Amino acid sequence: MTGHLIRLEEVPHRGSCNVLCYMEPNCVSINIGPSQGGNYNCELNNASNESPGWSRDLQSKEDYTHLSIENPCSSSPCFNNGTCQAGYTDKVFRCKCPLGFTGVYCKKACSLDFEDGISGWEMTGRAFIYQPTFGDNTKSRGRESANLQGNWWIGGAEKRPKESDPSGRLHLDGPDVPKGTLTSPCFRIVGKNISFLIGGGCTVNEAHVELIVNSQVVRKEVGNCLETMYRKSWDVEEFIGQYAQVRLVDESSGGYGHINFDDLKGDIICPHDLDEKN
Repeated sequence: MTGHLIRLEEVPHRGSCNVLCYMEPNCVSINIGPSQGGNYNCELNNASNESPGWSRDLQSKEDYTHLSIENPCSSSPCFNNGTCQAGYTDKVFRCKCPLGFTGVYCKKACSLDFEDGISGWEMTGRAFIYQPTFGDNTKSRGRESANLQGNWWIGGAEKRPKESDPSGRLHLDGPDVPKGTLTSPCFRIVGKNISFLIGGGCTVNEAHVELIVNSQVVRKEVGNCLETMYRKSWDVEEFIGQYAQVRLVDESSGGYGHINFDDLKGDIICPHDLDEKN
């Protein structure tokens, strides 16, 4: 295939050339010919006799055989500049996602948004025992909208942990009475910014969210004494490359002694990607 060579390798067996093409994301055909010492020249190509315009690119070469190879990466299944690698899974390929994206096809941005529950989060006390909350529970009881992202969020005063539960109900201990903490799984900071939605209490020593790096609290943020959550952010450039957690803290039983929180995202590697990225 003239003008379509990815690389040339010397292999001991014809079958080895097939394997090399299978492991090369852009390879869709091979040319196999004799080399010295009983080995074979293996040419990996990014086009085949099934590609547009192949008739002008495919040229006869003495003692060489051209074979088209079905490569699962040829259809470019990975999104957001993910790299397709043949093999590895029952789908016969995997996507290596760039920082900030995850999922089988790299479609999902890295975020902690409670759409899959709070598995992996550590809880103390009783403030968050009914979390996450489904739907705009605050609006259902005549208050301002929570401004949630998706369907699930953390509402410290709320009691709607199932979609089938009646809307508008409050924590059985009282909306502001219980205290406790909710701590995220570990993630890695890889850029300058982390953002999140926060509402509820507005007094930092009573209810807040904090960023923990190397077991030290390095940032704090509060709500606005409204049920509505607004997006706030932290500059975390000084912590790039380090591991971190966020912790929701409710230490108050007074007015607005609860915290609302949702959609933590930004320049982070999600918890389930850490082992692969290490």
